[in-house]
Amino acid sequence: MKSRKVAVVGFDSISLPTLLEFVERGVMPNVKRLIERGSTTQTWPCFPFETGTNWACLSTGASPWVSGCNMSTHFPGRPLDEWVRGFPSSVCKAEHLWEAVRREGGRSVVFDWAHSWPLTVEDGLVHVGEDGRPDNAIRALQEARAYTTHPRSLDDYRVQCHVTPVTPQPAEDWPGAPEGALYFKVSIRPGRASRYESVKPLHALILEGAGGYERVELYARRGGDQPLLVFELDRMSEWVHHTFSTDRGDVRAGLRGKLLILEPDASRVHLYLSEIYPLEEFVHPRGLTDELLEACGPFIIQCSRQQVVQAGACDIATYFEEQKHLARWWRQAAGHVLTSHEWDLFMLKWHGPDWTNHLTMYMIDPRHPMYEPERAGEGWALWDDIMGWGDQIVGRVMEAAGPEALVALVSDHGGDTQLPVRHPHPKINDVLRGYGWLVDGPDGAIEWSRSIAYGRKHYVLLNVKGRDPDGIVKPGAEYESLRREMISALSQVTNRLGQPSYWAVLPREKARRLGVGGDRVGDIFLWPTARNPEDIMSRQEFWRKHTRQETGTWDWPLLNAGSHRDDSYFIVAGPGVRSGYRRQRPTLITSVAPTLATAAGLPVPRNADGAVLYDILE
Repeated sequence: MKSRKVAVVGFDSISLPTLLEFVERGVMPNVKRLIERGSTTQTWPCFPFETGTNWACLSTGASPWVSGCNMSTHFPGRPLDEWVRGFPSSVCKAEHLWEAVRREGGRSVVFDWAHSWPLTVEDGLVHVGEDGRPDNAIRALQEARAYTTHPRSLDDYRVQCHVTPVTPQPAEDWPGAPEGALYFKVSIRPGRASRYESVKPLHALILEGAGGYERVELYARRGGDQPLLVFELDRMSEWVHHTFSTDRGDVRAGLRGKLLILEPDASRVHLYLSEIYPLEEFVHPRGLTDELLEACGPFIIQCSRQQVVQAGACDIATYFEEQKHLARWWRQAAGHVLTSHEWDLFMLKWHGPDWTNHLTMYMIDPRHPMYEPERAGEGWALWDDIMGWGDQIVGRVMEAAGPEALVALVSDHGGDTQLPVRHPHPKINDVLRGYGWLVDGPDGAIEWSRSIAYGRKHYVLLNVKGRDPDGIVKPGAEYESLRREMISALSQVTNRLGQPSYWAVLPREKARRLGVGGDRVGDIFLWPTARNPEDIMSRQEFWRKHTRQETGTWDWPLLNAGSHRDDSYFIVAGPGVRSGYRRQRPTLITSVAPTLATAAGLPVPRNADGAVLYDILE
């Protein structure tokens, strides 16, 4: 297949103005060079503005109506409240760029792009990672987790996922344990999406020094005489390789961690472990495993994301250590594969900016109540770090791809600050309950025999007879009448200040012009309004209503501080592409795949409905 090579690097949740801000700050020289050498355009994400929707748009050139991809997916014929994670390859109904390239005999390298796994193409494909989901890895034995004497509320789902309470006891039945040693069990708990159901625990000793308790040692078995790892306060440990006993047999995985808190009297203990991920199954073909381990070290797909910190499992400093490891891993792995294997297409999705946006916007946005002016420089420096690590990924890809390749930088949507509001808009199912359209029984479960509708995020689904389990709404006139009534009512939903909750409430056939359609969306589409500035809570008002126990601190935040915005970008440089060109009119995100394929002479994905941007081509 005669064509130019195409290398695509994706930053999740970065808008074009944000990217350009960090270019101007001088921390992204490689991105600056790419912009100067090529063409830049703002792109409009498709609805909803989420990871699961728009990474599919970028790789297929198809709208969600065609691909069927959202963050979560409802399949026809299933209960209305049954939604599944929308990231496996089986969810996507459109052809991806790497599938189109293979159709013509080409070879691709794909790093953790949404809907790229389980593999639909094996021959001619190098694949690293999973299906691009930003949480709950499938292969992980355990997500990042802390073991602490002082957990947050165990009613918080994030805490359940990332924190294990421990109560150290004297290590009296541990042969040879030093005098005063304390013991706690380190349970290994697979996440909700993990392929594993059970993993045998590890065991920890807390040991004294001259000034009191000073270190934690981790052992494979209780009563062991040789520790796997020794943790000292505020130091990330080295990696060790350990064989874990699981319900699926023995699994060799990487292991490291950090002791975040240890009082001299051991009254407070807080041990953090990174995600535990297999060493043999993260790459296809498996023959590349040893190469990548040698070149890059152990792989973890879900480093410390925002929920890990918000659960109280680790602090901001540890979060950024974890992000640095994964960004460095992606950079080194990309350079290794691109320079040692044949390829026509390279695609990498890096999720670090999205996790960081959700976690840390309070650091750099003066509007946020947790913003601390005296630490703003520190916050900007951390953001400079993470965007600089992304720039290093871009630079290594540019170098490895060579001057004859097309190199593109894309994002799926933008990021914004989530500011606290006085009067949140009512939740859709509460609205439906208020009208009697959704009915709960005495036990709190939905009574489908009396419910005519159910809502989720941007959609309302009617409970249609013959289409849905326990459906009661007759198709035809009754369905249309009820839907008109609901659209009229939902169009008038407001918060307590009278501010509208939705820009638009549309029947799904009218939403098609927005790219929303197919049999996996609701009967009614909801486009939520942006927060009205009049309803944003002032700093003084916020702190009258909240305590530090609820919000956390600058170093240990507990709140979500970021949200998504309707803005992304497409930058491409290389032979045949106009140099230093900035399009004045944004384009739909679905233009990326057909434009790249056309510019490089690669096959356009079969289901692409986006337009080719001929104006960026020489």
